[in-house]
Amino acid sequence: MPDRFYRWFSERRLTAFGSARRGRIERSRLGLLQAAIAPPGDMLEIGPGTGSLAAGAIAAGWRYRAIEASQTLADALRARGLDVTVAWAPPIAADDASCDVVYADQVLEHMSGIDAARTLVAEALRALRPGGVCFIVVPDYLKERTFFWDVDYTHNFVTTERRVRQLLYDGGFDVERVVRSIGVATGLSRDLLAAGALLVNIPGTDALSRYTRTEDLLFRVRKNLFETLTFVARKPLT
Repeated sequence: MPDRFYRWFSERRLTAFGSARRGRIERSRLGLLQAAIAPPGDMLEIGPGTGSLAAGAIAAGWRYRAIEASQTLADALRARGLDVTVAWAPPIAADDASCDVVYADQVLEHMSGIDAARTLVAEALRALRPGGVCFIVVPDYLKERTFFWDVDYTHNFVTTERRVRQLLYDGGFDVERVVRSIGVATGLSRDLLAAGALLVNIPGTDALSRYTRTEDLLFRVRKNLFETLTFVARKPLT
């Protein structure tokens, strides 16, 4: 049997709007990362998906490689010339103190539970050089609630700002910055979008979308209003 894990994700095709939006998000996150640690250096991305970050990271001067659990996604990335290891994380397929950045965008929430989440953080600490940065992006469960579960069947570990802060602190990291965003919107603009998101979550919206056959449209709107938390956590020098 072929490996079909995340086949549904690999077959998704972004619209021109979606592709441009994704590019803006990746540039914003790279800017946030590079405010904390500048290239050149060794970046390891866990769960690169379709590789939307990779080109920007390489252009910025990072020595980039990735770990991907899906053989389908990994094959597509390798066809583009990227260095990709097919493996599940944790553990992290990297030598001790071999990375300057461990980058995990929407990965932590896929852990099977607290033990796997703790192991992932411990592995990131092990793989990083002293002073290196663990860059983690997760959904905010306190805003998304039921959509946290519906958006992806592999979501398991509930992520909130307080829970992830505690997890990283107990894992030996210094959390330097947390950014709450919807797409690239932060601050007041994010707050306005979050308020607007209430309109697509009022009781009866799901039933109405089934009757009007707009379920996919409703999903896309909710996905574009998905709130994330970005953590910049540093491995201490000693």
